[in-house]
Parts: sequence; C-alpha cells; structure tokens
Amino acid sequence: MAENLVLGLDAGSTHVAAALAEVAEDGEPRVIGVGLVPSTGVYRGLISDLGAAAQEMRKAAEAACAMADRPKVDRAVISISGAHLRSEVGAAAIAVPRPAAGVTPELVRRVLDAAAEAVEPRAGRERVHVVPRSYQLDGSVPLRDPIGLCGRTLAAEVQVVTGDALQVQNHLRAASEAGMEVADYLVAVRAAGEAVLTPEERDEGVLLLDMGGGTTGVAVYELGHLFHLAVLPVGGDHITHDLATVLRIPVETAERLKRERGWATPSLAADASVTVPSPSGLNTHEVSEKYVAEIIASRVEEILQMAAAAVKRSGYAGLFPAGLVLTGGGSRLRGLAAYAGDCLNLKSRIGTPADSLAAEPEMAAAAGLALWGARAALEAPESGEPGDPPEAPALARPARAGRLRDWLKALFH
Repeated sequence: MAENLVLGLDAGSTHVAAALAEVAEDGEPRVIGVGLVPSTGVYRGLISDLGAAAQEMRKAAEAACAMADRPKVDRAVISISGAHLRSEVGAAAIAVPRPAAGVTPELVRRVLDAAAEAVEPRAGRERVHVVPRSYQLDGSVPLRDPIGLCGRTLAAEVQVVTGDALQVQNHLRAASEAGMEVADYLVAVRAAGEAVLTPEERDEGVLLLDMGGGTTGVAVYELGHLFHLAVLPVGGDHITHDLATVLRIPVETAERLKRERGWATPSLAADASVTVPSPSGLNTHEVSEKYVAEIIASRVEEILQMAAAAVKRSGYAGLFPAGLVLTGGGSRLRGLAAYAGDCLNLKSRIGTPADSLAAEPEMAAAAGLALWGARAALEAPESGEPGDPPEAPALARPARAGRLRDWLKALFH
C-alpha cells in the first residue's frame, strides 16, 4: 500500500462501506474514493456469513480504489460493532516525584497504564479501546491535558471498551478473508465521531448517535475525550420490520415505504394516503401516512429511550452544550433530527463527513476509519490496544409518545 493511502472499511448490517483517504502535501488527510455495497454477511453488527462479509468488504474496497484511480490497497482500518461491546471506567492515581517540575509525558503514560489495568476484562472478553477520559491534579477540577502542570498527585480516568473476543476475531477474520491486513480497528460509533464531530463539540460536550441497520452506537464526548460508549441492539432495520409486520407487507416494500413516505413523528406526516399491497399480494389498499409515522415513531422512541438510559448509566452529569449529532444510514429518516432533539431537549443536527465524496451519513464510520488511520500515521494516536484486538422489545404503542418524551427529557434535566 502506498504510504500516503489509508483504507477504512465499515461492515454494517445494511451496507459495507469503504473510504480511501490520502494524506495531501499539506499534511491534511482527505477522502478521495468511496465504495458502498449491500451487506448480507452481517447481522446486528456481527459477522453472520464469513464468505459473504469478506466478498462485500473486498468489493467495497475495490470500488473506493477505482473511484480514486489508485492501485489496490490491501491494508485497512476496520470497524467493530455489536451489542457485545461494553464500556467501563478505570481509575488510578500516582505520586508526582518532583511536584514543582511539572507533569511529564512519562507520568501521564504511567497513570493511564495503571488506570487501564484497574479494569480486568472478564473471561472471554478483550480490550478494544483504552481512551483517556479525564485527569486531575491534587483533586482539582478535571483537566484535559496535565502535561507541564505542577502538582503532587496525578489521577486519571480511562474509558475501557471491551468486546467478546470471538466476535472481534470474526471481524478480523472477515477482513483477512477479503485479502486485507488489519492496520487497526475502532468501534464504529467512535469512528463515525472522527468524521462528523467538530473539536468544539467534543470539548463542550456532545451526544453522538450512529444509527445503523442492526445497531445504534451511543457515544458521549466531553473535554475533547470519549466519556462513554455503548452499542444498542436496535437500528433502522427494526423500523422496517415493524412496518412489514404491522402492515403485513414484504420487507422490501416496507423499506421503500420508510424511505419514501416515512416520517419520524405523525405531526410531520401529510394528510395523505399511500398504497400498499394486501397480505395476499393480489390486491392493494390504502393506509395513511400518519399511521405509518405512528408505527415508525414507536420504534424511534424506543431507541431514544435506550440511548438516554445508556447515558444515565454512564454517570455523565453535563447537559450536552453542543447538543445531539445523529449519523449513520438510519439518520436519513425524515424529521428524525428535529424529533430526537425535541424528545431529548437538545439542539440537534445530522452529521456527515466534511469530504464531499463521503458526505452521506451512512459513510460516516468508513470515512472516520480512513481519517483515523491517516492521522495516526502523522501523529501519535490516542492510547489504545489495536490488534488485541435480544431480541428487540415488542413494538411500542403510539399512545405512549407524550409520557415517554417527558421521561426522556427528565433524564437530561
């Protein structure tokens, strides 16, 4: 692989996306090619068909290289997803040998190592990420970077993300079967954050929801660091299956209905009807767009409820001054940003990568993986351990909407 080219591969439940980044002469990486193919080898973020997943990763990578008119790239940064991922906090404190001389990078490394070791992965699990969360000197306020500051005791918290070792291995094996050498890997929602969040949002405090087909990633950022990460076992495909089940229509028809006529809330839907096939397929009948939106809103509210509960469990005490950023293919649902912002009482926007070639929400994770790899080649990456590497609840009733919105707002305020 050319030294200035980095490939990002995101194997999702709906699509496998690839992004090829090039480090320009000015040192800034940019996406120069993308590939997107339907996914049949991934289910709810997990590899379900090794051969299919590998073939789709290979096709997406080839498409990205062809678009950029670059030779084949056989080394990639890949995504890891699935509800098996867990986030835990490790903490440690060490004495500063020469308080007046200030904290050195070596002391920071030592305290981060000690904090990471405080979280021992359970049997069958392994560390995926170890990310600095905050520092303190002598019990002071949380610090973003303690290097050079004077103090007697340096304390640190780290976010330790662990995953099922065999599920992580399946992602690595799929990439290997696709002919790829894995340079690094990231949880998909963290990768998406690399592409769609601004430095100001990370500093102020922001909630990121990466809505894929089978899962929804939840990430909380504060003081420039990842504060918490979770992966929920629900996504856009669940909305599609709700429509197919309630309306008794084929899944393909339900997906088209969601994309073309669906809204996140009935209040935004038109007073119009849409024609759908009857259960037998021999006839058709009319359903209102508002009824379609009621079905969709029930699942959307469930996803938001689960995301809010994950944030509450993290212990995050801020109010997200930078608001809510939604990305991933599921964020294309019409009216979702406004509705989610209203439910969570946060300003909201749809996050897309800045590069024009990848400026679609479903490309966020792939673009973030490529940019991560390119930046890591230019500067020291965050502390990590690359290479170590329910069935959804029943469809909620639309009548719950008002009470659920109030409950969601109460979690944040």
